[in-house]
Amino acid sequence: MTKPVYSGGTEKRTGGRTCGRTRLSRYLQSPKIIRRFNGDREGTTAVEFAMLAFPFFLLLFGIIECSLLFFAGQMLESAVDDVGRRIRTGQLDDTLTESQFKQEICDATALLFNCKEVNVDLKVAATFDELDDPPEPDADGKLDLSSYSFTAPCPEQIAMVTVTYEWPVFTNYVASHISRLESRNALLNAIAVFRTEPYPAHTGACS
Repeated sequence: MTKPVYSGGTEKRTGGRTCGRTRLSRYLQSPKIIRRFNGDREGTTAVEFAMLAFPFFLLLFGIIECSLLFFAGQMLESAVDDVGRRIRTGQLDDTLTESQFKQEICDATALLFNCKEVNVDLKVAATFDELDDPPEPDADGKLDLSSYSFTAPCPEQIAMVTVTYEWPVFTNYVASHISRLESRNALLNAIAVFRTEPYPAHTGACS
């Protein structure tokens, strides 16, 4: 024997649950002004780009800065190696002057470097142990290059070529990680140490 189904009671109870859920959903809904923004998808791309633009361009400029710095360092080292080789072999002999020496460096780095900002040093020594490292910035970020001098080496003499340049850095984030200078520039040093070959001397100082 089947039990009677009271459809009216069922509908009433179901309707009560439905009304309760409707009131709860309305209570939990966002304000109307927020729902308007939620339904409007215009400008989504612009907002997303604005959120990603800063880290994207920061990364992009950082890559460009580091690439230029690396390329400039390679160019400076190549120039010092080339000029040092010519001094070692006597192509630039003991008649070399400081202005000629600096001009040789400037000619080899003219693409990226300002010749007026290039600092050159050419020293001779009796032994390799007498040669010092290039100056380093102090605690205040200042670089003292007063020890830089010029002495044209004679045949069979130990010599050291040092070129220093402050490479400008435009991205603050990159400068904070690679610069130790007060100017926030990157310090580039290129060094070549060698003993000159026994080429014929041309000055009385080497006789």
